[in-house]
Amino acid sequence: MSTAGKNFRKLGIVAGGGPLPVAIARAARAAGRDVFIVGIEGAARSEIEDFPHAWVRIGAMGEFLRLLKQAGCEDLVLIGGITRPDLSKLGLDMTAVKLLPRVAGWMREGDDGLLRGLTDFLEKDHGFRIVGAHEIAASLLAPEGVITSHAPSPQDEADIDRAVAAALAIGALDIGQGAIACRGIVLALEAAEGTDEMLKRVAGLPLDIRGRDEKREGVLVKLSKPGQERRVDLPTIGVETVERVAAAGLAGIAVEAGGALIADAEAVAQAANRKGIFVVGLARSRIDRASP
Repeated sequence: MSTAGKNFRKLGIVAGGGPLPVAIARAARAAGRDVFIVGIEGAARSEIEDFPHAWVRIGAMGEFLRLLKQAGCEDLVLIGGITRPDLSKLGLDMTAVKLLPRVAGWMREGDDGLLRGLTDFLEKDHGFRIVGAHEIAASLLAPEGVITSHAPSPQDEADIDRAVAAALAIGALDIGQGAIACRGIVLALEAAEGTDEMLKRVAGLPLDIRGRDEKREGVLVKLSKPGQERRVDLPTIGVETVERVAAAGLAGIAVEAGGALIADAEAVAQAANRKGIFVVGLARSRIDRASP
């Protein structure tokens, strides 16, 4: 479909780690939209340099705002992982110092509170509109059903339901988005360390309570937290997730269809097929039935 004549608002992408910032930029450009990327130093990948861009350190809030406004950005996507900062080591500029009491208050309300506060600050104080990654590139949303050549076994299906219930429980407490279950037992819950570190922990567990290459068992489930701000923190999986799931001896990955992002679904499916792992998008109705 031709995009000629469409009056797009200029899109700013605030890029943390992982492949999604560039995937969003490519989708926006393909739709005929101007893009400017602000990469967070130490987090964003060098591939952002294929687009108009700038780099900022995480504590340079004044420079961050100046760059976005100077580039004429109106809509913003906040995407990619960033390690929760240690406020004492950020090297804050004056704008960030003035904002610090508000940030400290947001952080006391947990990760969701921090994201809500930052979103309100950018929208209400500075006139940007925050949009979800899925609003720019709907093709990144996980589809419903199995996207791999391997499908869940009956035991895997039971483990999915067990991990869904666990993920919803910790999500309601604003702890994390992921859980791992194997043979009906919850092996791990995601907290502030993130999914990758959770998978590393499971990879270090004894083989008699988790799967292994010769007999894969157990499932990683990632779900949005109940009531979370979906524009800035949808659960995400990619090829690296598949590799870590494989290293942990798990049988597969399950996410919410239409409620999680897959950085490159084709590459994820290919990687999972090579490892003998399934990837499945769960219908919302099934997630609701498993709710604790």
